[in-house]
Amino acid sequence: MAQAGLLGKKLVIAITDSDGNVLQKAPEILKWSEEEISSDEKKYPIGEEEEHREVINQGWKGSISGQDTNGAYDDIVDAKIKYQEETGDTLQFVIFTTRTYRDGTVKKYKFTGVTFDGYKADVDGNNKPVNNSINWQAKKRVPI
Repeated sequence: MAQAGLLGKKLVIAITDSDGNVLQKAPEILKWSEEEISSDEKKYPIGEEEEHREVINQGWKGSISGQDTNGAYDDIVDAKIKYQEETGDTLQFVIFTTRTYRDGTVKKYKFTGVTFDGYKADVDGNNKPVNNSINWQAKKRVPI
């Protein structure tokens, strides 16, 4: 069981374009997920009893979701579609995360080569807020 004081207390997320410019409107993020993308190669050399395993990191993926408070999710999707139509390439972003733990420990990461896909907007009833979600994939997660 986790001990008090070891659980993450605060998570701050910032998204920039690939040039480091902060987005004009930051999306409200109520849920965040990140997951390592990896593959493993196993070898069973003749004459050896144990297998050899190598785990290869191939990037990171996850999703963000929150309420549509300012149109920021739509701005990200519109920018990536416009960029693709104009250049034929995929617009890349950078995500910065800062985790502050109860004991004062701070962990900062920079996700590079971020691309977004799987945008979704939904609403549950006429007077309810619009909820947005979008998936992301990054080439690297770098401690900073």
